[in-house]
Amino acid sequence: MKTLVIVEDDATFARTLGRSFERRGYAVHHAAGPRELDAVLAEVRPDFAVVDLKLGNASGLPCIRALHDANAEARIVVLTGYASIATAVEAIKLGAAHYLPKPCNSDEIEAAFAREEGDVATPISGRSTSIKTW
Repeated sequence: MKTLVIVEDDATFARTLGRSFERRGYAVHHAAGPRELDAVLAEVRPDFAVVDLKLGNASGLPCIRALHDANAEARIVVLTGYASIATAVEAIKLGAAHYLPKPCNSDEIEAAFAREEGDVATPISGRSTSIKTW
């Protein structure tokens, strides 16, 4: 059975996401933050993880490192409503496989678990620069 750890401070979202993955054949464990994750990792070695980037007043970035240290092969997906280039880069450097903006669903998360390579067809969005170019 595939083992999944969900690190999410929104208990309702975590419960809903957990049930969805249980129906897909995952053994699901939940941690509301970094301290709870340490307790979970003392008991399980996850194959997959979903980490919310913002956990109350805490960052999910240390959780990525802890999960990666527990199993370097784990497929870690970061979810966030506070997306930024800086946090995306740091999440990947720390061991995350993918970084998805909220809202997303279990289909998108599971697809991210399965993706091994980048997608060259990803559209580039237009964003003006703050640097004067004259």
